[in-house]
Amino acid sequence: MMSAKEGDIVVPGDRLCVIEEMLPGFGTYEIDGVVYAATPGTVKIDRKKRSISILDHNGKMRLPLPVKGDILVGEVMNVYDQRAEVAIAKRNDVDIHNQLIGEIQIINVTRRYIKSMHDVLSPRDIIRAVALNTHALPTQLSLVGHNLGVIYANCRRCGNALTLTTHNNLVCLRCENRETRAVASDYGQRFGLVTRPDLEPKRTYRTYSTSRGQEEHRRPTSEHRRSQGLRGEGATRSRTRGITYSRRRQR
Repeated sequence: MMSAKEGDIVVPGDRLCVIEEMLPGFGTYEIDGVVYAATPGTVKIDRKKRSISILDHNGKMRLPLPVKGDILVGEVMNVYDQRAEVAIAKRNDVDIHNQLIGEIQIINVTRRYIKSMHDVLSPRDIIRAVALNTHALPTQLSLVGHNLGVIYANCRRCGNALTLTTHNNLVCLRCENRETRAVASDYGQRFGLVTRPDLEPKRTYRTYSTSRGQEEHRRPTSEHRRSQGLRGEGATRSRTRGITYSRRRQR
């Protein structure tokens, strides 16, 4: 028997029916064959289409939950080591008046390795993401993609808007604080922020002398090599020794 009837007032999470009785429509979602209310409102049953929906107080259809592939915009609420929670505000450039919750797992942020979500996201960041599941709460999100990621961020130190320099590097023009985010390709453009590649982080070098002490060379530090994906000096020397040894054997 159906749990809900025509005209019933429901709230998010209320059980409505099973999919053998009615198919999920606007304002509902389905888990393990059971249809639930996704938003508060009034139950509307369409016998011809065999579907159940939720109407608002004006008798209009509620927006359905996101489906896989939808582009969503929202604000980061909480950031943990392995995941982050997002309040979704837009779905495919259409405002969502009833707040939906999304979740980003650390494996869905970037293709490169990151240790913690705190390195790429911060509360109050505005992000653009893609939905990974259909009619489910919370909506699973991904930031992997050319036009996906953080589109606006504030300085953790003073709260001023951060300016993009290069790649995922950001700088605060007020307090000169530098931070990193998993930014989208159009970061800041909708908010009037201009990219400043001239303010990119300076490279740090270490000076060392040769065995004879006659010449000095400057090499990138290990921190800079890691950020640029370069190999360490030891790996380079080992590879060189191997080539030299093989040439001697050939002679």
